[in-house]
Amino acid sequence: MNFGQIQEKTPHVGLEESTSSKAKLVAKIVAARNLQAAPNCRPYVVCTFGTSEFITETGDSDPNDVAMGNTTPMASNAGVNIMPKKPIMASGHTVGSINPTWKEETVFDVTARDASELVISVYDGANNDAFLGHVRISTILGPGKVLDAWYPLENRVEGEHVNGEVRVQAYYEDTVRTKMGPEDFEILRLIGKGTFGQVYQVRKKDTRRIYAMKVLSKKVVVQKKEIAHTIGERDILVRTSTTQSPFIVGLKFSFQTEADLYFVTDYMSGGELFWHLQREGRFSEQRAKFYIAELVIALEHLHDNNIVYRDLKPENILLDANGHIALCDFGLSKANVTQGDTTSTFCGTTEYLAPEVLLDESGYTKMVDFWSLGVLIFEMCCGWSPFHADDTQQMYKNIAFGKVKFPKDALSAEGRSFVKGLLNRNPENRLGAQDDARELRRHPFFHDIDWDQLIQKKIPPPFKPHVASETDTSNFDPEFTEASTSLFKSMKVGTPLSPRIQDNFVGFTFVGESSMDEHFKHRPTSRPVETVDEDMMESDNEDEDMGDEEMFSGRFEM
Repeated sequence: MNFGQIQEKTPHVGLEESTSSKAKLVAKIVAARNLQAAPNCRPYVVCTFGTSEFITETGDSDPNDVAMGNTTPMASNAGVNIMPKKPIMASGHTVGSINPTWKEETVFDVTARDASELVISVYDGANNDAFLGHVRISTILGPGKVLDAWYPLENRVEGEHVNGEVRVQAYYEDTVRTKMGPEDFEILRLIGKGTFGQVYQVRKKDTRRIYAMKVLSKKVVVQKKEIAHTIGERDILVRTSTTQSPFIVGLKFSFQTEADLYFVTDYMSGGELFWHLQREGRFSEQRAKFYIAELVIALEHLHDNNIVYRDLKPENILLDANGHIALCDFGLSKANVTQGDTTSTFCGTTEYLAPEVLLDESGYTKMVDFWSLGVLIFEMCCGWSPFHADDTQQMYKNIAFGKVKFPKDALSAEGRSFVKGLLNRNPENRLGAQDDARELRRHPFFHDIDWDQLIQKKIPPPFKPHVASETDTSNFDPEFTEASTSLFKSMKVGTPLSPRIQDNFVGFTFVGESSMDEHFKHRPTSRPVETVDEDMMESDNEDEDMGDEEMFSGRFEM
């Protein structure tokens, strides 16, 4: 489809009929003009649609390009004529006017009916990823309609010097329902592995979109008695992907083969928060507060939907290319936990376990997530876990009875109060026990947070990961990214799983069809997926003979 002539449109207009829940958004970042930037600027664009992101290469600049250049006054959003100035950047570089050209096209898979903004952010890769401006395009186009406009760039906060416009083109295409399998993805790199399988950076062959693909061995899942947790993870990801949850990684597809289960989620090029914390040792309180605030919104969404997360830790928090967080890995989460309900499965990561998980035989509530949040902010600001010990049993004792000691000047009075409230050993008196995450929001620690702005991702992140391209894996652990992907290519089915075992995975597919759907069409479902119980499902399969299976070593990371 050809893009028409440039239309000088006003941004944020043209809302029409909602797009199909199974569609593709084709977007093209064409060029920018009159950007304020240093002479050595290497401009690139981060384009986000929902939780999906695309990163361009460095734009080609030509100040003498008449078609792209603009020496006349430019209209601002308020209709006031502005002449470009030449301020001095913080780095000391004199700012001039540049007109980069990208002409890069990307395709986003659209899997929800909810309207999503197309957010275009321009950065300078040569000067510490300096922010050059952004624009939010809320337009949803009907079938056959094409967006083609110049959009004035805006600042994020008062005082940022931003000038120029960016030209964006976009249109929707409907997609045809087709079967989906591993052959529809090109394996690029290994980015994580663990007991049940691996996580790969992949490219979807038809749209060229970069995703993270988690591959789980059915045999290992059954051997480890993790069927309920795995099906629960799929159901929770589907639920969060079809509702507004800006700080939870988006599930795009799930499908299965006879041997494996596949989760395809948005690829977060900023990597794990764990990786950045390990490299830097600790964060400033302001930086930690930003991440914790976004996590509060993520946990609020989960708890409001009766989901307890149960595995909050830096390894399960990803950063996108702009620096916002995305909570991932719901393998230990549990749904249908309403207010006051308890659950009793012993699971989680030792250093972040709440004392009631260790001690209370009557079970625990969603308040365990807020205890883990307290451990997390202490670790971010102080550089170590408040209950760490080399011996696991000693760590359990520290969690149950140990005193939390704050290092001098690591946290403000409000910060200490917040951590102490979260690390209250009595879950009924813990911060959040009365009004869940909304109670955390009201704490003085967050007095300077505008929650409405935060939810819309309008507060600038305190740190932006450097990302060279959309396939960049430099923010992930080299232990994984430098490993061979031959393991995936050599995986074989082995001993077939019994029909009884296969029936546990009925309904796993999300968006489209998978190769196993034909098998399930002719078999009655032995158990509704939506009502699985983690204890019942594990015991049901205890006696199945699974044969030999090689276990994968290492931490499982998303």
